[in-house]
Amino acid sequence: MVRLSLVTASLLAIATGLHFPTISEAAEASTSAPAANASDDNVKQLLSVVLAETEDFWGATFKAGGSTYEEPKLVLFTGFIATACGAVSGTSYCAADHKIYLDPAFPELREIGLTGDFTKALIVAREVGHHVQNIAAVSPPAVTDGNQEAAIIRSEQVELQADCFAGLWSHYVWDKGLLEDTDLTQARDLLRSLADDQAANAARNSTAKRYGTSEQRIRWYDRGLAGKAIADCNTFANPL
Repeated sequence: MVRLSLVTASLLAIATGLHFPTISEAAEASTSAPAANASDDNVKQLLSVVLAETEDFWGATFKAGGSTYEEPKLVLFTGFIATACGAVSGTSYCAADHKIYLDPAFPELREIGLTGDFTKALIVAREVGHHVQNIAAVSPPAVTDGNQEAAIIRSEQVELQADCFAGLWSHYVWDKGLLEDTDLTQARDLLRSLADDQAANAARNSTAKRYGTSEQRIRWYDRGLAGKAIADCNTFANPL
């Protein structure tokens, strides 16, 4: 069977007039946005398709569990932006306002030399995973007693669960025929490149903010890829 890519799906969606989620663009950012071009439009189309696919998957997942999925808002900006969670750059989810803030230039990908479409899709899917953690209350409260070791473990648990949730979503879009083996390779390359055991990340992750090792991140992503439910991604009750 010939599989359709997410990019192809985005073009088909435009051609057939399918509904896209609303994506907001920040009115102000700390750096001026470059002039729009075809590449910018392609990224926005891809983001719309990815966000729509996450809404479909998590909507059905929450409905199966007897609840309703509250969709996050995606806000595009350039450079830095002030949010309810403070100033951010790159891609970040803010639990205080249920918004995902994303620079469509994907500076975090440029830094590690990855440019594939599914790496962009996975970054969005992980932030949606953090939204799911927030609204479903599936993670314990943050460590506030100054216990750095406990804070590191919790940070790893939270981030690895987001990797696993991204795996669940990947399973869903794979079953729809929108992915190829090369897309999953891109996903694992991304998680490996952003892991704590990579030399380039040592300084960035030197505090209690940790994401997990390459082995952990890929293992939990693959666990989600083989799973079907939120319960399959319980990093808080399983050894990391």
